[in-house]
Amino acid sequence: MTKPTAVMRNTLSRTSTASTAEIYARIRTLLLEYAAPEGDRLTDYVGERVYIRACPSPVVFPYVTLLAARTSQAAYNGYRETMELEVQCIGRPESQLALVESAMDVIDQCVTAISDNTSGLLVCRSRTRQTMPMMTDPADSAVVGVVATYNFFLWPVVLTSRA
Repeated sequence: MTKPTAVMRNTLSRTSTASTAEIYARIRTLLLEYAAPEGDRLTDYVGERVYIRACPSPVVFPYVTLLAARTSQAAYNGYRETMELEVQCIGRPESQLALVESAMDVIDQCVTAISDNTSGLLVCRSRTRQTMPMMTDPADSAVVGVVATYNFFLWPVVLTSRA
């Protein structure tokens, strides 16, 4: 398999929108295969630890979780949706903050480039990103993280195939 690069990102963006599970699976694959222009890869920072909804127990740091929320748009008679994809990159101990920020830089480059119409349409339109403040008791103050929310326009294949 050829090593994915930033130039190849459009060929990597073939995303099925037939189900939320397929959207999650494709985004996870894109994240794990993407290489930034300077050569950084998410796997350099978190290995294969990119999870849907929650990480397994016991947790191994650092890791990434994905959580999507889909909403139908009344203005488009239900044919267009918006999807908010929340991505959390979590590390421990506090010294992993720079690593977590660098991992999120790679995620930003990959996710904001997603634009595909091969199976419905999924296109990233914007994002917000925030470093989590230090936690206090009873939480673990050694845990660090960055949370980003990516906004997508989504025309699921089921909607675009209606007669």
